[in-house]
Amino acid sequence: MGVKFTKAINKFPDMEAKLKIINGKNISVGVQGEHAWLAGIHEFGCDITPKNARYLTVPCSPASFGHRASDFSDLFFFQAKSGSKWLARNKGKDEIELLFALMEHVKIPERAFLRNGFEEVHMKVIEKAERILPQVIDGTISESELYNLIGTLLRDGVKNYARDLSSPPKSPLTLAANGGKANPLVQTGDMINSIEFEVD
Repeated sequence: MGVKFTKAINKFPDMEAKLKIINGKNISVGVQGEHAWLAGIHEFGCDITPKNARYLTVPCSPASFGHRASDFSDLFFFQAKSGSKWLARNKGKDEIELLFALMEHVKIPERAFLRNGFEEVHMKVIEKAERILPQVIDGTISESELYNLIGTLLRDGVKNYARDLSSPPKSPLTLAANGGKANPLVQTGDMINSIEFEVD
């Protein structure tokens, strides 16, 4: 008759150590780099007033979008019967082209795409993380792979939320200037593409 034996290996100390490491990590998602200031304006909203002039010059035509009034040498002041004020240029016989609206202030509404985007996706991300946590504990997946998975899911979820955002809408002036792109956060896509995650 043979003798059988098994060797018990206590993995609980390793599992406990891994859980402590995971519990001490933070994953943050936000807009990084040169577009962070623009993200802050959209996230919380703001009132913009001129600093060194009486009026803000707000582009209202595709021809002036992305430009300053000083980029044009042929502009003149025009006031409509309604009282609205503009910088315009001659377009042809008895016709003018409005390039900039003159405004004493502009209100950018709050579009909390980071906070609301996170709220929309974070529970799904938690559920996904809970499903794969046993694989981290038993060593099948590393802690860094878990962090990268969570960060990627959060980042991509916030990006998708931002790309689909439609409210509050752009102002009619902005729509006219940017060629009718309705999403208030998308013009070049650079700001949304700057959304990233950090693990610390």
